[in-house]
Amino acid sequence: MEKEEIAAEEEDFACYRRAWESRRGPEGCGFFEDTTQLSSMHFTHLTPKPSLDDAIVAETLQILSIKLTEIKGGFKLPLSVYGVVAARDSVDNNRNLLFAHSRIAPQRIRQHNLYLRLIGPSRAILCRDPVRFEIQLKVERGAVSRDRALISATRDFYARHPGVHTICFENCFCKIELCVERLVETIQATICSVRVVKQGTRQRVESRCRVSCSTTSYIRKIIDGKPTYVANAASGEVVLLDRLKKAMPSGSEGYLDLSRRVVSVEHEGSLKVVVQTCSSSGDIIAEGHVSLASKYFGFSQKKFNVDDAELEVTVAWSLLVVDKDDILRPVAV
Repeated sequence: MEKEEIAAEEEDFACYRRAWESRRGPEGCGFFEDTTQLSSMHFTHLTPKPSLDDAIVAETLQILSIKLTEIKGGFKLPLSVYGVVAARDSVDNNRNLLFAHSRIAPQRIRQHNLYLRLIGPSRAILCRDPVRFEIQLKVERGAVSRDRALISATRDFYARHPGVHTICFENCFCKIELCVERLVETIQATICSVRVVKQGTRQRVESRCRVSCSTTSYIRKIIDGKPTYVANAASGEVVLLDRLKKAMPSGSEGYLDLSRRVVSVEHEGSLKVVVQTCSSSGDIIAEGHVSLASKYFGFSQKKFNVDDAELEVTVAWSLLVVDKDDILRPVAV
């Protein structure tokens, strides 16, 4: 029964792929597996103009996590998982990779950490229209002939209201939950680097640390007759580097090897970056953070401390692209 269900699931995905190729291919979207080529820093070096229709502030989906919440159908943890999870939006209809592991380098999923280690998105995901999510995962079992399909599915998602939402993918083998947050008026931030400028004597930021971020928006209120900016609740946490991945490869000159770099930020708000150092058991030893006010374009750079270690974060800011065709059209002279 499970074999029949998986075969039907894979055939449905193949039909979806053929339909995409017949529709999107002639529209100039390229091949099905092509990834988005639009940079998250497209407008970072923008020269201010009186009007720029192609650069916008808009609602986006923040990807918070992807979790393998249930295993069934004979599978048991730990599992070596490989494949792709991707999102497609109306900007270019190409894949924006969220998770991508090859067969030769699968992610080992264990009971104490059921989250997929994300690598994206590579640019902000616009959600003016429904966003399509694709998931194709397999389990590596030693020999190629012994590998088994875990899940193949697609799902269209549109959040009518701001806040956190969970998208479920489930079949006879597993249940996977994709946690997203709809943010209303955002730009995109690229964390170019988090660098250890100076190691401390009490605290050394080296192989084990965790880097995360969140965004906070502000509203203007009149308090006691004076205009005051009041912070709204912070957004969900985005993990840029988990404590199970080596933070600082040899020869990195102090740069932390972030797994993710692009996040959506409220355009009238700030980005908070948090660095935590961890023990070998995963316990947090020390923590430091820095907040950077959002900008429409350009760069921000700030130093901060984790105990007595000094770090520096560099962020590139950019407005959003509404449509790939708009920025590719010839410029009138």
